Amino acid sequence: THNTLADDYRSGVAWDDIIDDIKELDMSGKIVACFGLGDSACYSDGFVDAMEELHRTFEATGAKMIGYVDSSDYEYESSKSEMAGQLMCGLPLDEMNEDDMTEDRINAWLSQLKEEGMPIQVE
Repeated sequence: THNTLADDYRSGVAWDDIIDDIKELDMSGKIVACFGLGDSACYSDGFVDAMEELHRTFEATGAKMIGYVDSSDYEYESSKSEMAGQLMCGLPLDEMNEDDMTEDRINAWLSQLKEEGMPIQVE
């Protein structure tokens, strides 16, 4: 996310070029989980906002969305990726300020995804 704070096409990267193509897919019965990279210090008012747009887009195609993460483990002002009940719509990662937490967060998330039905191997 490049903190565009836009409602649509907000990533500022290649996702914006293909998001309309994703909207045309039928993902019924497919399991999808989102993750996003952000900087919670410099872009605290739009932390991993683009993750929500991807989540919303895949959900609209009929995909089963999994991988929600508790937002209380993060420090930021606001995020469009925060859902009701203090859940993020995927895994936020902050390599700029919390890189020491990334490996543990990814490992926990992968285990969670497997428990939620994602067909992956976790060692």
